Amino acid sequence: MFRQSLRVVRRAALAVVASAFASNAALAAQYDFLTIQQTGTNTSQFNSFGGNGNGFITVTDSFPNGGAGAQNNNNAAIFPSAFTTLFPGTGNVQGHLAQTVYNHTSVVTFDLTTYNLSSSTVFGLWNTSDEVTAPVGGNPVYRIQLIDSGGFQVNPTFNYIGNQDNQGAGQPLGRHQMVMNALGEITFGAQINGGNGTHTDAMFFDQIPAGTKKIIVYADLPPLNNIGDGVGYYFAEVRVPEPASLGAIAMSGILLLRRARRPAGG
Repeated sequence: MFRQSLRVVRRAALAVVASAFASNAALAAQYDFLTIQQTGTNTSQFNSFGGNGNGFITVTDSFPNGGAGAQNNNNAAIFPSAFTTLFPGTGNVQGHLAQTVYNHTSVVTFDLTTYNLSSSTVFGLWNTSDEVTAPVGGNPVYRIQLIDSGGFQVNPTFNYIGNQDNQGAGQPLGRHQMVMNALGEITFGAQINGGNGTHTDAMFFDQIPAGTKKIIVYADLPPLNNIGDGVGYYFAEVRVPEPASLGAIAMSGILLLRRARRPAGG
């Protein structure tokens, strides 16, 4: 009888320990979006926070021939943003707003040299224009490029996570789905939301190549109006589980195992 009880307790203890590791796996699937702060007229900084501690990403918006929109770098204008279908539990998140006036160019640079990049780091963008298209033989309206570990500019080889509308209160739904080709050119595809939205939905990627130093987004907007196109940019990372909570669960299993070794009445 004692041996049978011992087996039952051991199974329970192993289940508790297994639960600790299962909890760890579940937490590994949860994400935290980086917060952002404005650091200058055309500069901002994404920050890794809490237990993640992966450093920061600097953002610089450049307009070679003028053309900064009135809302450029006004990151509060896209808060709250929310993408909880792709990233459950993340709630309202922050992002960077870059606005380029039509008939102008811009370069938005995300410097990763002070950030601990991993394969699970997420990069996303939202709300690129569907009101203009690149002229024949001209530059793409938007194009993403990387500066690799050797300092060379290369096409992005991201892993596509998915598309999603911005669920943040007051943020417009997309009218078309955002699309990126192998050259990093951002365009728009299928009509969504019955064509009643604005511009495009959001698109997210991970597996940014190891050693990437910068992500650069070039814009070359054909003429349309004097307001401009505002695009939201986001970074997220896998949440690091709190070691104290994991340790408590595992310790419960160890204590159960110790108790299981004691004979009845001991």
